[in-house]
Amino acid sequence: MTHPPSPSRPLVLFALGLLAACSCEDTVAVECDETNPCPAGQHCVDAVCVVDGADGGEVPPDAATDATVADAGDGGGETHGDFCDGEGPLLIVGDGEGSGEADCAGRIAENAFRFALCTCEGLVTSHELRTDSFDSAMGPYMAPGGEGGSVGTNGGGNSTAEWSVGGSLWSSDPSGWTVSQDLVVGSELHLAGRLAGSEVSVGADAWVGGGVGLNTFTVAGALTVPDPGAVVVGDLTVGSMATAPVTVPDPCACEPDELVDVAGFIAGYRETNDNAEIDLDPDALANVSTETTLELPCGRFYLNAVSATAPVTLRVTGRVALFIEGSITANDAFRVIPEGGAEVDVFVGGNVTGAGEFAIGTEDAPARARLYVGGTGTVNLSASTTFAGNLYAPRSELVTAGDVELFGAAFVRRLSAAGAVTIHYDTAILEAGDDCDVPDTCSACGDCPSVQACVDGVCGDCRDSSDCCAPLICREGRCMPELI
Repeated sequence: MTHPPSPSRPLVLFALGLLAACSCEDTVAVECDETNPCPAGQHCVDAVCVVDGADGGEVPPDAATDATVADAGDGGGETHGDFCDGEGPLLIVGDGEGSGEADCAGRIAENAFRFALCTCEGLVTSHELRTDSFDSAMGPYMAPGGEGGSVGTNGGGNSTAEWSVGGSLWSSDPSGWTVSQDLVVGSELHLAGRLAGSEVSVGADAWVGGGVGLNTFTVAGALTVPDPGAVVVGDLTVGSMATAPVTVPDPCACEPDELVDVAGFIAGYRETNDNAEIDLDPDALANVSTETTLELPCGRFYLNAVSATAPVTLRVTGRVALFIEGSITANDAFRVIPEGGAEVDVFVGGNVTGAGEFAIGTEDAPARARLYVGGTGTVNLSASTTFAGNLYAPRSELVTAGDVELFGAAFVRRLSAAGAVTIHYDTAILEAGDDCDVPDTCSACGDCPSVQACVDGVCGDCRDSSDCCAPLICREGRCMPELI
């Protein structure tokens, strides 16, 4: 079977601006309070919405008047109220070359975190790797061993310890995969190169492009290889055998023009942000030596850097985007905790060091927190045994000092694990773009909501799994993760 090309979604920041306040006549009075904000172009006075400027009050600081930006597309005129109402958290456009194609941050999250683990370079480890999944929208993680939680790499693989992948396993590098201990794949296996070593078990179909040399190979579904004569297995059990060319597209969007422009996001909010709303000094966390708790209500906030030798807790009580110009260097506990239905996107221009407890999100709802790292060094979790949230760091190496349990997902350049890695993938991340607009036309599945495919240029029902973005599979017309 020849796989269709994997869609890529070039995602680069367009410097956001916000519509100027509108002038509205004959407007019916709307009641408002902290939980019921006013529509765009209005603000709350004595529990009633009034047009900005009509009462002599100042126009909110995020009501910019850059008409060029405001006309950039749907969402380009998003005000603070729109942001807090959940109408598309950020506007992303094009490929950095002046494209006007718009998308929102929820769609970015859906595309970035389809795999429990995705690496741009090869995946090599001498420690156990285990993945499963749960849906935090249905409740917290309960028990290990559930289906789902796929692993992908644009390189080859070499495992010298037992691996148990609850979902599918994808590797697009022709250099192949070598296993010295048992490898169990709960769903599909997609390998561009040769599979060699000891024992491999696959719970669904398998495609192997470079032949097979194993002691034991069990495939519950169909095994597809270019040359059946290249399958040399001591104990072979397959549902069926097929002969066809096998190509595997890169599962991880790692090309330069595919990466989220983290530095661009940060630059766009360096001057235009909501810091003034809460009197937030950009250097508030630049030199923390005593335990500090900072509450962040709904808004887009900017910090120069985070450097702390004492515990830091950020309590997020609304929809928040936090932009950090430099690095996070936390030599004690560092926690970002979304409370209730709050959600947070954290953008870090530099590197990340967590020498103590480190969490961006909660174990019960990791899909509500996303950490985007632009640095080219490391995300070093030297003391963490548990990480909650979704980590996007395709330019960085994820370094763990011992056994680590991750609730969410990780998309990194390379994994350097000094102990066992267990990942509980939260499928609720695939609903992060529910508030994003559905485009009128599409060119790839990544243009559409995660449950839809791009068929004949229109978002809609999938016909088979080849219509869906890997590793999603088509079930009853919808692109879905492996079921628990």
